[in-house]
Amino acid sequence: MKKAFVIISLLLLTFACSSTYKVKPYKDKTPDWYIVDKDEWRTVYGKALGESESLEMASRKAEALAVSNIIFKIKSELDATKKVYLADRYKKVDGKVSSTQKNNFEEKITIALDNYQISKYRVSNKEVFKKDDNYKVFVEVAFKKKELFKSLDKINID
Repeated sequence: MKKAFVIISLLLLTFACSSTYKVKPYKDKTPDWYIVDKDEWRTVYGKALGESESLEMASRKAEALAVSNIIFKIKSELDATKKVYLADRYKKVDGKVSSTQKNNFEEKITIALDNYQISKYRVSNKEVFKKDDNYKVFVEVAFKKKELFKSLDKINID
C-alpha cells in the first residue's frame, strides 16, 4: 500500500510541476508580449518563433532561436558588457590594475564572449498555436547576466 502511495505521489508531483501550454487556433495575430521588448539591466531576453508539423520540434526551434537572439544581443553590446563587468570586477577586487593588464583582460573577455554558449535560461513567455497541420510556437527566454559574469570570473587576469 505504501509503495502504491509513493508511486502515485511521485506521478502527481511530476505532472503538477510540468508546464503545459494550451494549443490555440492561429488567427494571424502575434502575442502582445512578443512585440514589446523588455529592458532590464540584469536580464537579457530573447524571442523567437518556431514552426513545424511537430509541436516538440516547433518548441525546440523557438527556444534555440531565442537563445541565439540572446547571444546576438550580448555580442552586439560587447563594449558595454565589458565596461560593466570590468567596473564591477575591479570594485570587488579593490585594487589598482595597470592599463596593460586591463587591455589584456579586455582582450580575453572579447574572446570569451565571442565563444560564449548559454547553458542556463528560463522560458518567461510561451504561446502555442496550430494552423492546419502546422504548429507555431512564440517563445521568450530570459538569461541572467550574472551567469555570464560568473563565467567571465573564471578568466585569469595574468
